[in-house]
Amino acid sequence: MNQPFLAFPVYKNALEFVRDVNLLCRGVNGMEFYFLKDQIRRASSSIVLNISEGSGKWTKRDKINFYRIARASAFECIGALDLFEANQLSNHEQIMILKNKANNISGELQAMIFSIEKRKI
Repeated sequence: MNQPFLAFPVYKNALEFVRDVNLLCRGVNGMEFYFLKDQIRRASSSIVLNISEGSGKWTKRDKINFYRIARASAFECIGALDLFEANQLSNHEQIMILKNKANNISGELQAMIFSIEKRKI
């Protein structure tokens, strides 16, 4: 079975990002911020899932739609990371590393979208 997304650098980066997000969330104890941990976990997982689903679509329009959703989820993660920092749930350096990773993923996805849009077929 052909699974092209497994070779995409952005897919590999998104998986690494999910692992990093889960490590961040494990460091936050208690139930007070469960909603925020759940939200960033779901948003980071959405990046991975939409990349993989988009790669299986046949039309340019469908592929682009899923990659745009993945990109929006990366932006959502950046917002969630701002909330982690605002609530002092992690140190600034760790948050900045994760925000940079999410920003890089969104850039990689945007490059994929532009590439697909330029295709003749």
